[in-house]
Parts: sequence; C-alpha cells; structure tokens
Amino acid sequence: MPSTVGYQPTAGAVLQEPSLWICVGIAVLLVLVGLLRRRAFLQHGFKGLSTAFWLLACVPFLLAVYVLVSGLRSGWRLVGGVLQVRTDAGVTEIDLARAHAAWVAQNGVYGLADRLLGTSAGAYASGLFRLNNGQVADVYVLAGAPRLAVSDGHALVILGTPGLDALVHHVSMGAVPSVPPVNVLPFHPVAGLVALVVSAATVLLHVGMWRRYRTHVPDRVTSHWDVSGRPDGKMSRTAFYHWGLGVAIGLGILFTLISCMTWVACLLGALVELAIALLWGMVWRMNVRSARVA
Repeated sequence: MPSTVGYQPTAGAVLQEPSLWICVGIAVLLVLVGLLRRRAFLQHGFKGLSTAFWLLACVPFLLAVYVLVSGLRSGWRLVGGVLQVRTDAGVTEIDLARAHAAWVAQNGVYGLADRLLGTSAGAYASGLFRLNNGQVADVYVLAGAPRLAVSDGHALVILGTPGLDALVHHVSMGAVPSVPPVNVLPFHPVAGLVALVVSAATVLLHVGMWRRYRTHVPDRVTSHWDVSGRPDGKMSRTAFYHWGLGVAIGLGILFTLISCMTWVACLLGALVELAIALLWGMVWRMNVRSARVA
C-alpha cells in the first residue's frame, strides 16, 4: 500500500499472474529449441534458422514484460479529489465531488455478468465488464475483498481491494448514479496508423526481396526444413513469393485492426512482421546459396 489513499498490487502478487509465466515459458521454449538445433542448422549451412528462434522468442518475452508492467501499474488512487482507476482496459477518472458510492454484493445487481475487455481469473477481475443491471463499469476486484461501486454520472467503477475504508471517507455514500451507454472498445487511431505504415513497409520489403532474388534461384525453391535442418518441402518460386506476400498482407490487416484498440498489438505486430520478413529473407538467401552450389 502506498502512503496516499489507494491500492497498488505488490510485485509478488503480479508475479502470480498465470499469463505472465505462459509467455515466459513460450519464450524459453523457443530459445531452447534454437540452442538444441543450432548445431544441426550450422552443419547444413542454415544459421539463419537458429537466429529465427531467437527473434520469435522476443514476441512472448515482450508480452510478458507488458503483463508485468501493466500489473504493477494497475490499481487505484485518490489524487486531488479525483479517483483514478487503472485496469487492463485503461485509466478511468471519477470526480468525487459529484460522485456517490455504495457497498455492493458480488452476486447482486452490480455483480459481473460479462467480460468485455480485460482479464478475469477466479475472483480476480480487471477491465471493462457488463454488470447484472446492464450497465458497463471499469472493474478492479480481488478475492476476498468487499466491493464498492462509485459513480459520478459519467463513469462507473467497481472496486474490491484493501484500502476502500479510507476511500469511503472522501466520497458521499448513497444511491449510485447510473451512467450512459459507453463505447466498449477503445480507439487508438495513432497506433492503427503506425501499424499500417509498418505493414506497408513489410509488404514493400517482400516485393523488394522478390525483385532481388527471383533471377538467382531455380524455378522450384526449398520452402521448408525439418527440425534437423534438412529440406523437406519445395514450391515454385512464384508461389513462394505470393505466399509470403499474402502472409504479410494478412498479418498487416490483422495487426492494424487490433492496434486501433491497443498499442500493445502495434508493438507486437511490428516485431512479428519483422521476424517473418527476416525469416523470408533467410530462405531466399539459402536458395541462392543452394543454386550456386548446384
């Protein structure tokens, strides 16, 4: 607990988040596979495939860092008469001079009906939820803590953490004002624009690789290798180019749309597209090398 009125989870509590360790586990698995198969890749002249595992491991690792940082920053605090609540859906502010609060039951009209945007595991919930009374609220509740509903008529939050007794002294208790319907999904146009630019650059990179390597590879190129680094799949060079271009366009559209809702998708999308573009470049160079040897 900080010295001011509020609640912020400890590092120990955040480290118990399952999604954090799932991401770490995936990253470690990719690194181990790259290390275990590194000798086989090097023996067959495919050093780039070993590097690809390190690049792909960056994605779940950065996602784990995001889960850790966002968890440490979550919670609520009272700043100059304004209640600031940070959940997995973002930050909500309530003017306590106009707000009313009431203790609510877990399964009553202010109980959680549906998760719209956020995280829920057991009795833990953080994010945007639809309540049993049909209203939408920003929720941050922990297991075993009493719940307090606070609203100023513009935003509604449900809190269930230690320290709420101190908050009650700063807000009027009574009937909780209802709030108007809200846009459930956040909108980040700048993040979407950045993702679109990165996606367009990735597509141009694929086109550039095609123009550079198409005259230096055979009509049929190796497109797949087994875990020991031996080629086990071929396709025409035109089909391989169209396949890579289609993957780049599809991922670009996907990450651009998701990035309009969160900056995290923008960062992860850029890393994924960069890793795939580098992997495609490695495959082109491997086929050029094989053609020269032949």
